[in-house]
Amino acid sequence: MLGPVDLDALVRSYVPDGDASSHELALEVLGNGRPMWPRSELDPGHFTASAFVLSPDREEVLLVHHRKLDRWLQPGGHLESEDFSIEDGARREVLEETGVSDLRLLGPALMRIDAHQIPPFEDEPAHMHFDLGVGFHAGSHEIGPIAEVIEARWVRYSELQSFDVDGALTAGAQAVRRAAG
Repeated sequence: MLGPVDLDALVRSYVPDGDASSHELALEVLGNGRPMWPRSELDPGHFTASAFVLSPDREEVLLVHHRKLDRWLQPGGHLESEDFSIEDGARREVLEETGVSDLRLLGPALMRIDAHQIPPFEDEPAHMHFDLGVGFHAGSHEIGPIAEVIEARWVRYSELQSFDVDGALTAGAQAVRRAAG
């Protein structure tokens, strides 16, 4: 397979809720004539997929403690050539990072787009991630096994700020909760 076939359409059809700067940057990147999902695209960066996963009782969101960045984030990461869609990539990342597989797609195609700078690491220069956040509702609280992250846990909405999460994560978490009704 050649990576997610729906990337262009999803980014172009996305309607920002609030600040549109990340969406505008993502649209600019689409216009360069190259597929912008491979990890090797570093000028200016590449698209990634993440997941905002709502707990079965709708009171919590799934977070992972990222090993390289040493921060709490939503599950997500690089797209692979086997990912037919952005949803497929987001589902795969949730499974790889948390072991959670019982997921029902929620809401519009994307919960949010977040463009952010990634610091240099080993032989990789600083570059941008244009993260496409997908919303899911989990059928179970069960987590594990985990291998790629330090920890994965369900976090109550009222406790999100104590995990030092940024505004993009908070906005995505709120969007998935609204999408669940």
